[in-house]
Amino acid sequence: MTSENDEKKLKQCLQLIIHAISDTINNLKKQSRQSNQKQILSNLQEKINGLLDDNLSSLSSQCRNYLFDELNEYNYNAEEKIFSTSFTEDKLYHFLHDLQGRLSLSEACQAAWNGDQNMIEKFIKNYPKLKDKSGLYGTTLLYSAARKNHFNLVRYLIEMGKCSVNTQNKDYIDRGSLSTLKATIGSTALHAACFHGHLQIVEYLIQHGADYFILNNAFETPIENGQNKPNIRQFFTNFLLFSYSRNSNILPKRTILEEIEKSPEAIIDCFWEYKPFSHDRWFPFTPDSSSRLQQALIIDSDKKFISEIHLKASREAFSVSIVQFLRSGKNHDHIENLAWVRCRGSSLLNFHCYSQWQIMFIRHPTGITNSSSSIEVFDMIKTNIQLNSWYNSNDKINFLFERAMNYRRKYITINLDFINNEKITFNLENFTFTNQENTIEGFLRWIPKLILNDEKLTLVNNFQLPPNSDLILLTTSYLKQQLIKGKASNKFFNVIQGNLLTQQTDVIVICTSSKSLLESVLEAGGASLRKSFQIKYKENPREPVISITIDDRLQARAVYFVAWQPNADSSILSQSIEDLVSNVMEKAASENYKSIAFPAIGCGRYGCSISHVAQILVRQVQRQITKYPLMVSFVIHPDRTDICDEFQKQIKLLQGEDKISTTKRMSIKVGQGKIEVKKGDITKQEVDVILGSSSSENLRQVLLEAGGKQVEDAYSEEFRVNPNSLIISTPPGQLPCKRIFFLKWEPNKDPEILRQSIIDLIWNLIQNVNSYNFTSIAFPAIGCGEHACSVDIVVKTMVTEMKQQIQNRKLPWIVTFIIHPNEQNVYDEFCKQLLASNHEPIDYKLPSTWQTSNEDKMQFILSKNTNEYKSIVMDFDETMKNNYQEIIKIERIQNERWYMQYLAHARDFQKRLNEDTEKFLYHGCPEAAAYSIMHDCFNRSFAGVNGTAYGVGVYFSSSGAYSHRFTKPNSNGERCMFLARVLVGKTTIGNKSMKTRPVGFDSTTDGNHIFVTYHDAQAYAEYLITYK
Repeated sequence: MTSENDEKKLKQCLQLIIHAISDTINNLKKQSRQSNQKQILSNLQEKINGLLDDNLSSLSSQCRNYLFDELNEYNYNAEEKIFSTSFTEDKLYHFLHDLQGRLSLSEACQAAWNGDQNMIEKFIKNYPKLKDKSGLYGTTLLYSAARKNHFNLVRYLIEMGKCSVNTQNKDYIDRGSLSTLKATIGSTALHAACFHGHLQIVEYLIQHGADYFILNNAFETPIENGQNKPNIRQFFTNFLLFSYSRNSNILPKRTILEEIEKSPEAIIDCFWEYKPFSHDRWFPFTPDSSSRLQQALIIDSDKKFISEIHLKASREAFSVSIVQFLRSGKNHDHIENLAWVRCRGSSLLNFHCYSQWQIMFIRHPTGITNSSSSIEVFDMIKTNIQLNSWYNSNDKINFLFERAMNYRRKYITINLDFINNEKITFNLENFTFTNQENTIEGFLRWIPKLILNDEKLTLVNNFQLPPNSDLILLTTSYLKQQLIKGKASNKFFNVIQGNLLTQQTDVIVICTSSKSLLESVLEAGGASLRKSFQIKYKENPREPVISITIDDRLQARAVYFVAWQPNADSSILSQSIEDLVSNVMEKAASENYKSIAFPAIGCGRYGCSISHVAQILVRQVQRQITKYPLMVSFVIHPDRTDICDEFQKQIKLLQGEDKISTTKRMSIKVGQGKIEVKKGDITKQEVDVILGSSSSENLRQVLLEAGGKQVEDAYSEEFRVNPNSLIISTPPGQLPCKRIFFLKWEPNKDPEILRQSIIDLIWNLIQNVNSYNFTSIAFPAIGCGEHACSVDIVVKTMVTEMKQQIQNRKLPWIVTFIIHPNEQNVYDEFCKQLLASNHEPIDYKLPSTWQTSNEDKMQFILSKNTNEYKSIVMDFDETMKNNYQEIIKIERIQNERWYMQYLAHARDFQKRLNEDTEKFLYHGCPEAAAYSIMHDCFNRSFAGVNGTAYGVGVYFSSSGAYSHRFTKPNSNGERCMFLARVLVGKTTIGNKSMKTRPVGFDSTTDGNHIFVTYHDAQAYAEYLITYK
């Protein structure tokens, strides 16, 4: 945590840079020659670089990262310690202003905490760009105000300050220094208000669009944060739809779309009802009829859609149109035999199908009652209201209903413009609606969206079907299948080389950070577009999407201006692009647009990886299309065929058409096993175990999303219980494996530390794979992507270590390294190392004292007459004086797998240190732990069990009396203590902050009798002494 002194040093550093820039600006004003200006600007960069060199080392990592967050926007490369682009005079003024804003942000955050609205108003007026920025301590202005229950300040920040209601806190602490997940990171203002029970602020934030399912870094939603506060718990109980057909009091954890992505099976939670034309109330179907109706909409992709089913009720028989949700008797023409049908529940949750919402007025001051009911369906246009008839929702209102259902809201209020903008409240639990005066009442329902079975995704009108039409339900799964097959690529994906401004599309997207593109569209759109943009931008420059409709100067109907900045951190870059796409597509759907044209965001002068940007854009569009079926074009400059080719390649990869590149592989035999390298998708590997890493957020999210709800819940629970665990093992969920291992690993730029960390990772992996008796592993190219590690060191160490382990341990394993199809250099490096000559295998011999047995056993009781037994007793008696009564038995542990592992490690120590550092030390533990140690040796799950004073590792002592403290008697009063072989190697005095071995050392010590190890193979439990 940053101290007050650290913050003071940061401010001093900022002030030095500000003064340097101010002096340069004043100097430039005096210059007339262009050449002098360039030199002055160059001198300034050198001066700032010098100031940073002098001051960065004295700053905490938190302060450095906070400073880098601003400098990165001006292309500062923290690794090379230089600005990658030259300053311009115009840029200098912005740079100065932004640095002054950063200097003021600390005081503003404190003011928000204290509720000082005057100071906040001044800050936002001067620095509107920073209103959503997290301060040095990782919280936004809105979060702080909500946290401290300053309601008026929250309202000002939302309504006048135009702060984003869903902005998440960002911390500047290095990821590696966090031993546990910090809940404030990733939290929003709603998280804070819920956690502290500030109901008025909770209600206000949700009214203004706060997302109550958004997760913070501890995987908590605002709903979960409020469960300890009765008022918040009661609010969500009244606000949310728990269930339709079940008596449930379990608060939902995610939206419906997120639910069905994680659980492919349809969830039955609905009521089927019918309303005869002559009645104003709905009646329930019988359970048998409801089941038949339910099954009619749950259709496998290879089965034909049945548009009509036949039901029996008492003595009558009925037909139900699944297309129109209309029930009819024997005589279809008689009104008294007709009844409307509805399913009260979510179409997406129950059937994964998209829906067309309809409303029916049964009371309206000017409504017209027909003498006879009709099945005619009306559009929402201004005309006389027909009572007892259905009105199709327009695209905008349909979107609002779908979004409310997705977010599980019980009520939604909408102004209906076709009835004089009347404010109507819809009850999504009962499927009814009314206005405030109760002069307008009615019913609500949805009918399934249908398409022609022509692979063109052509929507049909359920009440005006083409003759002899072959229909299909428009479901999320069908849409995904069409995208994967490539059948829908012409419908949804399109790559064009041309001018973005001349595209015939509903929406064109413009990044405001691209000054040339921004100026081009403003010039082409004329004075009205420029003026509209300037007004809206001034109102809220941080608005995610500024939407402006345009006249016929451009082919498009609207321009979406989006604020976006590149970032050298690939994970931040990916997230920013994903947010941009989702914001744009949600906005377009809500405004009834059908098509969007994106530029190749970030592929120009920003220096972002074209391959990476194209991949993220294409995949995120594909995800969003399942929510908002829109036509998306990627418009590429005519001169950039390389960018065009990359986008087309990514679309083909998504559709599975690039068969050659994704299945390319190479393999070799190693001892009794095999190692292979292939390009492909890690989530598609049919193996015993798929490996993930805590260091790769992208990889972790890919595995969690692909695995589904079972994996996500298991991971979250395991992380909550044991956040420091070196491995989190989860069931496979929807992945074609038996287990998923998420291994704890952190990259490092130091070659030796990097090499050793990979060796440790592989040893840890082998231990856990063996414990499950697995024989096949899918291993991603950890460290070769987003971490900028040395690929040759990472790959060589991975392959060499895995070769040695398979060879020496005689493992009959198949290990597959899975490389992303676009990473040819990584694939080539793996192939090179795979074909490198193997080290000559070493013949390790078992101890001569070991006994052979036909049984699968590893515990052998020593005879009291042997020298082996007597020497152990002699040492034990000497170190345990007055601490025990008798030795019950001494067992030799013959675990060949762990002994071979220990010997291999001992050989490495001898070679590296040129001396024998093995010691025989004691380790006391409860009986249950003893059994685990015998089978799995001293793995890191025992770290810290016997103390942490000299490091968080496994503790051993030359003093049996000391180790005796950590034993526990069983029901017979017997205790357990191991006599273990321990490789202490090069050791140093430890302390409780050491979670791994210090660089350059193998163990830590108290300087006397205690030794702490940090590697599973560094000790071997050779004898178990049972005593009283």
